[in-house]
Amino acid sequence: MKLVAVIALQTAAVLAACPYGSYQCDASQKYLQLCSYDSTSQLSWTNINTCADGTVCSLAVYGCVAAPTSLAPSSSKPPSPTTSAVNSSKLTSSSVPQTSSAIKTSATSATTSPAKPSSSSAAPTSTTSSSGLPGCASPWSSSQSYPSGSTVSLNKINYSAKWYENAGASPAVNADGGWVNQGPCDPSGPTPSGGDGGKPPIATNLAQAREYAASLSKDPTLQMLKNQARTNLNVDGVSPGNPANPANVKRVEAIVTRAKWDYYFSFADPVYTYANFLKSVAFFPGFCDTYPGKDSDAICKKLLATMFAHFAQETGAHDGRNPIPEWRQSLAYVRELSCTENNTISGCYYNNDCGNPAFNKVFPCGKGPNNGYLSYFGRGAHQLSYSFNYGPFSLVMFNGDPTVLLNNPSLVADTWLNMASAIFFFIYPQPPKPSMLGVIDGTWVPSAADIAAGRTNDFPSTIQIINGECAGSSTSNAAQNRINYYKAFMQDMGLSTSTDNLKCAGMGRFDSSSSSGSYKMYWTGSYLNQNECQLVSYQTNFNALMDGLSYNEYVKCVEFTFNIKLQ
Repeated sequence: MKLVAVIALQTAAVLAACPYGSYQCDASQKYLQLCSYDSTSQLSWTNINTCADGTVCSLAVYGCVAAPTSLAPSSSKPPSPTTSAVNSSKLTSSSVPQTSSAIKTSATSATTSPAKPSSSSAAPTSTTSSSGLPGCASPWSSSQSYPSGSTVSLNKINYSAKWYENAGASPAVNADGGWVNQGPCDPSGPTPSGGDGGKPPIATNLAQAREYAASLSKDPTLQMLKNQARTNLNVDGVSPGNPANPANVKRVEAIVTRAKWDYYFSFADPVYTYANFLKSVAFFPGFCDTYPGKDSDAICKKLLATMFAHFAQETGAHDGRNPIPEWRQSLAYVRELSCTENNTISGCYYNNDCGNPAFNKVFPCGKGPNNGYLSYFGRGAHQLSYSFNYGPFSLVMFNGDPTVLLNNPSLVADTWLNMASAIFFFIYPQPPKPSMLGVIDGTWVPSAADIAAGRTNDFPSTIQIINGECAGSSTSNAAQNRINYYKAFMQDMGLSTSTDNLKCAGMGRFDSSSSSGSYKMYWTGSYLNQNECQLVSYQTNFNALMDGLSYNEYVKCVEFTFNIKLQ
């Protein structure tokens, strides 16, 4: 089992061409454009606001401002807009995705009137020099960071920042596509406003940040996902047959008794215990939960059959000569084959992301002999793998501390976490892939594109979530094993698969442009405003499902992105 990487990396070339969710003014400075996916699923610039006569597009306000009243005849391009005359009304176009605060611009593109400069602003004509070029903004400094809307100059060219730019992010290199070339400038001309840059002031305190995060987290789908991923920290008292066990544990106990557990898992390594399985179920109340108006027991049986089928493939003995059928040979392995805690096999490292400073600052890998770090090979019932999965799992299990399992990955093999890691993987979506829980219990609703690609609320979709084994033109042996095991568990639990769609071959991979599993459940720094983060559907270091009541992941996003400490 391999989860997709927490950090989505794109090449500088793609970012510079059209970074998703970013803005620019077109060459004529008549249109404000947004980078988004078009009908062919390609990133392209889309016009979202049209500047009226007498105004020009300005990224300083993400809208239109009054055009300079005097244009030099030698300039074929409209002069760069400045921030000296900004209309204070709010952008209301429904085409623009809502971010952390209202975007300042014209209220409507068709009726915008030129804004009057304030008494303290320079007259528009003063922004150009005798050469006809605008004056150069304050020189860019490699030691200074710049908030969105800042204007700087470098090598006699003015640049404006689309979003917050860290110190050292050169406009000439433009590695993240955040700097917009505003054209040549004249160092002898008047300096336009907006070039002071600097680190943004801390606009909110800790309480206000949490309140703001709550205001962004009201989407019903996000709330549903958070409810499914909720945790119960009081699990030490959970034991087989205990009348005080949580409701979801009692449901599981009624379906899988201790005797049934021993029957299903007669090949299990002794470290996998029935008691620890129930403890893991208790920790995640959203697994085998109560579904009002639905047959909760039947849903639970199907969830268990799905999970156990994957156990059989991931950790099964696969001994066809044994009289015990293969579907009952799972949990035979605790660690990935050929990998040991003291291994020196490079194929068992799974720690390439540990060298990524953006990842390692949030999820610091433990030091070890394998490329300088510990190894994060597959461990436990679902073979949790890679450092970028051990960190988030640790965060969930150890009260927000990602370092426990990054420093002690063997705990995923040798403690009850060998079962808890499997349920963690089962209930967490991996956008654009939904969770296996959502596929089976029906809370994930496939889009028309999902259905056309064969991705439905059936068992094969969970295979595709794990490793894409259904993408081939024919069903692989591994995928067929999983299907056979699922059918066997379903039959033993008294459920029929006659109405299930078990077709696997030819299923399209989940993709961000068409899958309804592209949930906005990760925090990332706002493109438009400092000290604020926004929800996105691509994976980042900050998972909103792990926020808790204090919105800790949002707070970490703000502090990490803008290098501040909220008090």
